[in-house]
Amino acid sequence: MKHAEVLVFDERLYDVDVLQKAAYRSINSLMADISCSDGKLVCALSSNIGVDEPSFRFAVQEFRKDILDYQLRHRLNAETLPVKNLILGLAFSKTGLISE
Repeated sequence: MKHAEVLVFDERLYDVDVLQKAAYRSINSLMADISCSDGKLVCALSSNIGVDEPSFRFAVQEFRKDILDYQLRHRLNAETLPVKNLILGLAFSKTGLISE
């Protein structure tokens, strides 16, 4: 028997790349069909063949956790990117690879 669930996320709070990464991570247990509608990201989840209901529910829980994890990592990366670039620029500025 196939199991299904629909999750809806606000586009202002979540990035579609984040949902895609979480969907890829959960690919062994469920399939995710992601679409956009009226500022919402709609994620229709369905179980893979042979996945029972408790395993599907667990996979959905893990999917939600992964979305939050990836979204926070995405935001942290964006916030720290200027500092990372500054550090890399300073680190490679004294290598002598570029003639002055």
